[in-house]
Amino acid sequence: MADLEDKRYWIALNMITTPRRFRLLLDHFPSPAEAWEASLAELKAISGLERAAGEIAARRAELEPDLERELAGIARLKVKIVTLADEDYPRLLRSLPTPPPVLYLLGDYQERDELAIAIVGTRRCTPSGRMVAERLAKDLGELGLTIVSGMALGIDTAAHRGALATGGRTLAVLGSGLENVYPQGNLRLMREIASSGGVLSEFPLRAEPERWNFPRRNRIISGLVRGVVVVEAPQRSGALITARLALEQGREVFAVPGRITDETSRGVHRLLKEGAKLVEDVEDIIEEFPDLRETLRAAGPQKRERPELSPLEERLLETLEWEPIHFDEILEVTGLSHAELSHGLLQLQLKDLIKEFPGKRYAKLP
Repeated sequence: MADLEDKRYWIALNMITTPRRFRLLLDHFPSPAEAWEASLAELKAISGLERAAGEIAARRAELEPDLERELAGIARLKVKIVTLADEDYPRLLRSLPTPPPVLYLLGDYQERDELAIAIVGTRRCTPSGRMVAERLAKDLGELGLTIVSGMALGIDTAAHRGALATGGRTLAVLGSGLENVYPQGNLRLMREIASSGGVLSEFPLRAEPERWNFPRRNRIISGLVRGVVVVEAPQRSGALITARLALEQGREVFAVPGRITDETSRGVHRLLKEGAKLVEDVEDIIEEFPDLRETLRAAGPQKRERPELSPLEERLLETLEWEPIHFDEILEVTGLSHAELSHGLLQLQLKDLIKEFPGKRYAKLP
């Protein structure tokens, strides 16, 4: 608790004000403690805080019980508090115009996490999009890059799971407090991420997942990385906000093309028209970073060679699509017997070329 006491006023101010207002206070006072003790008149004298000064003073006066509960919760959950005054505050994040003054962290953040790529996309993704996100995360993780995402359902979850499958590092950035995980169904995933990387939030422990929190969350996702990859995003998607913020922050933006008939491709194709780098495999991402290219190639795995296939397996692989097809439909298209089809599908699964989905549906892997 001694370390927490040193950060008491960082935590307190973070609970009652925004990053922009916090920055104004830090620019005006030598420390958060002195900002906390400032009179209403002193707060009103700060350019940009004239109208907010009364609100800050009023909330400050009522905060004490909530602050004590917050400090106790941080200690109980073993959450690390990282502030702008700390040497281990993420370097890339520090360069933002309004970096989060306080980060709540489960797990850890390491220097090597500066070598990071974000993979983001829609919650309502297709099976194909999920597979692509997972494959890219695996390939990047095997090269030693950290995968960053928002732990939402869909593409985000696939990206985290892809990184975890390699034993690599992954960071999740939440739009709620660490004690109010959203979505609740990803609570187990959050624990896995914390044991193999870190889960971060700029919000107090019990903060609700309000919709306006997520654009704020997205600036942290893009702020932590060298580049952002968008895998499936409709026209109105939070992933497109992350891509826009990445451009504003000087990060690279990548997009994985999809089918022109799919709503989940609309936003991605818009990014491509606007100049995002088209991604078909991990090499397309690495090519954009000359300073890392040779190192990553030397350290990373060679491209997987396609295994030798029998005529039956070749025929099946040509029939299958990126989107899952039902067993009976494959049976009808190929004219194979039930036994032949079952055997061929099993062999392709063992060779890691296709995947079975619930309901006896099959699709090619990227």
